[in-house]
Amino acid sequence: MCGIACLIQPGRRFPPDLLDAIDRDLFHRGPDSGGLMSEEGAAFVFRRLAIMDPTPGADQPMTDAAGEVTLVFNGEIYNFLDLRAELEGAGVRFRTRSDSEVVLQGYRHWGEALFDRLEGMFAIGLLDRRRNLFLAARDPLGIKPLYLARTGDLTAVASEVRPLLRLVGAEVDEAALGELLTFGWAAGRLSNYRGVERVPGGTLIRVDLADGTRRETRFCDPLETLTAARDADEEAAHEAVRQSVRSHLMSDVGYALQLSGGVDSSLVTALTAAETKRPPSTFAVAVDDPALDEAAYREPLVARYGLDHREHPIDGVGFADALPAAVRAMEGPVPHGGCVTLYALCGEIAASHKVVLTGEGADEMFGGYMRYQIWRKLMLQERLDRIWPGAAPMPDVWPFRGARRLRGFDAAAYAALYENLEAMRQVFPDLLPAPPGAREAASARFSDFRDRLFAVDQSAYLESLLVRQDKMSMARSVEARVPFVHMPLLRVVNRLPHALRCPGGETKPVLKRLADRYLEREIVHRRKVGLLLPYDRWAADPKALGRHLDDLTDPNGRLRALAAPGALDAVVERFRKGERRGLPRLFALINLEQWLRSVAVEGPRL
Repeated sequence: MCGIACLIQPGRRFPPDLLDAIDRDLFHRGPDSGGLMSEEGAAFVFRRLAIMDPTPGADQPMTDAAGEVTLVFNGEIYNFLDLRAELEGAGVRFRTRSDSEVVLQGYRHWGEALFDRLEGMFAIGLLDRRRNLFLAARDPLGIKPLYLARTGDLTAVASEVRPLLRLVGAEVDEAALGELLTFGWAAGRLSNYRGVERVPGGTLIRVDLADGTRRETRFCDPLETLTAARDADEEAAHEAVRQSVRSHLMSDVGYALQLSGGVDSSLVTALTAAETKRPPSTFAVAVDDPALDEAAYREPLVARYGLDHREHPIDGVGFADALPAAVRAMEGPVPHGGCVTLYALCGEIAASHKVVLTGEGADEMFGGYMRYQIWRKLMLQERLDRIWPGAAPMPDVWPFRGARRLRGFDAAAYAALYENLEAMRQVFPDLLPAPPGAREAASARFSDFRDRLFAVDQSAYLESLLVRQDKMSMARSVEARVPFVHMPLLRVVNRLPHALRCPGGETKPVLKRLADRYLEREIVHRRKVGLLLPYDRWAADPKALGRHLDDLTDPNGRLRALAAPGALDAVVERFRKGERRGLPRLFALINLEQWLRSVAVEGPRL
């Protein structure tokens, strides 16, 4: 796991002080070693967190013996041993045991066909002097972040936004603000910053080194696997989960696991314990609210598998202390308060481990949210909205109440929102509702309502979780792995019949039937908590999140400039008086204000 930055501009030599500043920007992603390649027209900056073949011979940038191709690579390729054996059979010789060299030699042997062969998570930059091309590729599911800046004949990609802001300046992208206020995450290409894009998963970018012209293609579109088939086998899905966990245990430096007590992380832990001789190390966040903490569900697993388990306590003060650092690491408002607890937890994990496995992604693959349980109701509400006369008010009774909440919206795109947006819209009338974007585009590709839900979650919501895992862990120099987010697994799961995978009335039944073989029933069949946090209680405490309320009413506040006159003052005043109903989410406002105050570029710029 590493950090990369690639700058391409014909005829240009990039200044050393700029490259040094980019190296500092990425240092936390790879404190073990760093590397630089700089020549006319191109510069690569690399930071390494050494996981596979941690010897200096596997450092990057890595160039083949002929000096024709130079690589920088962030990620892990879980089928690299199979690819290596195939290349050796074709006469290729290796000098390291790293997956990085397999990527390099695989590109030399197969060319661009390599990218569709890779099973894992990756962001790759390649300088091909034979073809006079630069290439950048991101893994299909977007597990590893990759950002793009392009202006004139300058093209740059990086693992994080901050290095690219040195090229284009730090300005908030107003197109992202509506989605941030609505969903907490701006989907698709939106990076939160003007002039910087998020490269879609499965995308290959080519840049001609002679004139800087660019081409972009999609070498893999995960949503094309969303084709329910009658002959798909549930047991094949179970085996694909087990095989994915086995693959993700590959490491030359060991690993730990995040254990929340929910079914997903518990299943990954149980499957890992079944594959190893020694009990694995696990880490959890202990929330200072008995109603929300899941320790009671972690304890049976710890006892059953003899886990080496540690708990990291978090309260309102600790949460508020960590929030600014988490926002800076996220390079935007955190899409979920769990980012802050994850940031704190990874600080503890880093003291003894470089790699951590998580249960992220199971809900998006197997249908783990309430929306999959009530999909028929949501579909009915959308139909009512579409046939109801536009100017006529809907009655505030069932079944119209839900249709009123989703009125005018794509129900599959907005199904993840369980609160009414009207309170937030009153505060930000110029920004809400957000215009249709990547979520609606994903939904529009499918006719079946369940497929639409999966498409939105797998293309938009999932990426918010993957980016938070990457950035919160890498801010602490820890690699996060997500066994449920794996293309070989997705190809199997996305073919499961709707009646098996999403029958309605229950959530992720296929995965739970597998979990029943490894976990206690009370862990598998219980209400989902999903790391809920007592935001309002913490915001009411002036020593906790309440310390940030004055930022919202500050005459120089950043969010204040975007709100209706006096609206934020009124929200804060009502909250301090004890009102809760009819208010926008206070944490969302605090979170966004923290990010807006952090937008800046420090040090050398192009």
